Amino acid sequence: MIIRLGFVSIAMAIFHNTPSSTFTYKLFSQRPREEALQRAIDIGRKNLAATQRILYYNAAHGIRLFRLSSQLIPLATHPDVLIDVANVYKEELQKLGDFANAHDIRLSMHPNQYTLLNGSDTVVDAAIQDLVYHAAILDGMGLDHSAIINIHVGGMYGDKEAAMERLYAKVPEVPEHVRRRLTFENDDKTYTLEETLAVSQRLNRPCMLDLHHDWCNPSSASPEALLPAIALTWGDIPMKIHVSSPKSPKDTKEFRSHADYIEPEPLIAFLKSCKEAGLARIDVMIEAKMKDYALFQLAEQLAKIRGMKRIDGGVLEW
Repeated sequence: MIIRLGFVSIAMAIFHNTPSSTFTYKLFSQRPREEALQRAIDIGRKNLAATQRILYYNAAHGIRLFRLSSQLIPLATHPDVLIDVANVYKEELQKLGDFANAHDIRLSMHPNQYTLLNGSDTVVDAAIQDLVYHAAILDGMGLDHSAIINIHVGGMYGDKEAAMERLYAKVPEVPEHVRRRLTFENDDKTYTLEETLAVSQRLNRPCMLDLHHDWCNPSSASPEALLPAIALTWGDIPMKIHVSSPKSPKDTKEFRSHADYIEPEPLIAFLKSCKEAGLARIDVMIEAKMKDYALFQLAEQLAKIRGMKRIDGGVLEW
């Protein structure tokens, strides 16, 4: 089984390099519109250039999995701004996608917690616009559908069953080219892994297992027990999971928060189940505060397991 490790948004080892430089609407509104619009576009170019540097770094260090920042293009979806991402950044996006494809780096995106498809009409409309923006980035890079856009099931709004039915009613409003990239992830408070799996099965979309969220908000069945059904939702796309470690012990305030590094033992137990289930490959997105540093430490720890071989910086075989 091939295990590919990845990290999120920023490479800590690259000095003064962020793909998430911002430009607030307040600052935008204080300038003449054309000047402000150009400023927003220029910051987007700066963020894409930073992303290119991170992809160079990943390729050089054998990291084949990376989550792009959702804040690449500031104000792109603001109703008073609206930047045509696909056209304005056509060359930059194509360059990024060509590089990722050439070096077998799987990219993904994860909109924030406010991108909900089961809220009010206003909330859903904004969520769809945000998802279209994310898809424009991945489509502009020319990436296949293993480059996913991961979201949560949404809010409960006092009636979980009704909220899930609203999700089912609203998902068809998402443009088809965007729906093809969607995955649904269990969250740490509301929708368990079992519930999220049921949503994924009904919508015929992959189920994204977050191990830490499952510890916070457990199902009646373990991730290991649900693994065969989860794996089936991925079809011919390599299965991907999220892993992080709690910042503090269970039943404490910061148990839901992410620690700087990963405690490997719980992940190893799940990976063993993946191996026993006959998975050919699993992609593991590390959600740790120390990002690429956490990845390298985890890779070293995993490589000490009997039968585990590290074949690249962020790639192991078991």
